[in-house]
Amino acid sequence: MKNNRLYGYFTVEATLIFPFVMGVILLVIYMFFYKYDRCLMEQDYAAVLADGMYRQGMDMEERAKYISDKIANIYRDEYWAWDEKPARISYDFRKINITGEGEIEFPFRGYKFWKGDNIWEAKRSYSGKYVKKMLGIRTFRKLTGLFT
Repeated sequence: MKNNRLYGYFTVEATLIFPFVMGVILLVIYMFFYKYDRCLMEQDYAAVLADGMYRQGMDMEERAKYISDKIANIYRDEYWAWDEKPARISYDFRKINITGEGEIEFPFRGYKFWKGDNIWEAKRSYSGKYVKKMLGIRTFRKLTGLFT
């Protein structure tokens, strides 16, 4: 009779610990979704900016339009849990700036007690400066001449 009373203690401890452990595991998985989507946004915007800046025979307005069209056509189904905001593109004489933003809703209320919402946000800015190919080739030759 004495041994029968001791068999239930592990069940009680497991019912207290299991929800906490599962919550931590789900939080980590959700954080991986956030990091994946943020990295994918940065990769997409950097690749589009690099592609637009290396296009020849365009002025800066045409480059900005080309970059804007490419960003609008990015395959959005790659993002798992991300709500992306429209990119902002600005340009001047030799430089184009892209600012991308996205957000993901945190599944549990009360994550940010001081703010009252449960949104994780990410914002990233890229800028590209147009350099003519010949200038790049001459600079490379000067640099390689220094080391030979």
